[in-house]
Amino acid sequence: MRKSVLLWIFILIQLFPAIAQQPLENSLLWKISDNGLEQPSYLFGTIHVICPEDFKMDERILSALQSSKKIVLELNMSDPMLVQEMQQNSMNADFYNIQNEFDPEAQAALDAFLSDNYGMGLAQIGIMKPFILSTMVLMKQLPCETPDSYELFFTNKSQEWKIPMEGLETATYQISLFDKIPLERQIADLSNMILTDASAEEFKGMVDAYTAEDLGKLQEIITADGLTGEYGAILIDQRNLDWIPKIEQLIKQESTFIAVGAGHLPSEKGVIQLLRNAGYTVEPVR
Repeated sequence: MRKSVLLWIFILIQLFPAIAQQPLENSLLWKISDNGLEQPSYLFGTIHVICPEDFKMDERILSALQSSKKIVLELNMSDPMLVQEMQQNSMNADFYNIQNEFDPEAQAALDAFLSDNYGMGLAQIGIMKPFILSTMVLMKQLPCETPDSYELFFTNKSQEWKIPMEGLETATYQISLFDKIPLERQIADLSNMILTDASAEEFKGMVDAYTAEDLGKLQEIITADGLTGEYGAILIDQRNLDWIPKIEQLIKQESTFIAVGAGHLPSEKGVIQLLRNAGYTVEPVR
């Protein structure tokens, strides 16, 4: 079950970019206060999958988490139906097989990769949406066999410390975002992933920036990616805007620990600035 959840969590790493920002201080953890709040809440930037040796957790994060009355993630990871919901939405419409959408070189390389790593080629799993196949490729390109997940860590703490958990959106909605991106664009991105080592290099740079808590550098890496840079308005900006009234409602009720992909935090359209625009003080916790 843990491996299945990790696989589907990794889907979210594709949903992580943001647009240009004013420089922010280096921190993954931010305190939200003022504007009539009776108690502070916290905003934490995650990287959805990371190798165990790079997993970053310290007392300031644990203290903020334990002092909160609710944990809020992008998705409610405590929902027992979450993986099933993701699986139900992972297939192309009418089970269309995309294997012939690739040029011959990319088709052969992807078919061989999937067969070698999953025991099934494009003839069997080409019915899955391109970003699911991208996720499957990325999982096998990681420099570790069993990655860690902040979302799973927070879910486990929610259960251990009996802190209720909620999600900002549904898996069905997240997956539907990719239906707004042309199929040929997604095919091109997946082809580049399988024919080059660009995704592995990007992941390494992302992890280095993340462990340094450098949101500016992390954003540079993410927005340099063609697909996410081109469709950031769909994948990030609108979601950030949609989250703000939900976050406001939550933090007005009780102290809340909100953990979302770190790429959602920076930029003029990021969650930090949007909360500041709404009148809240948002400051780094070190």
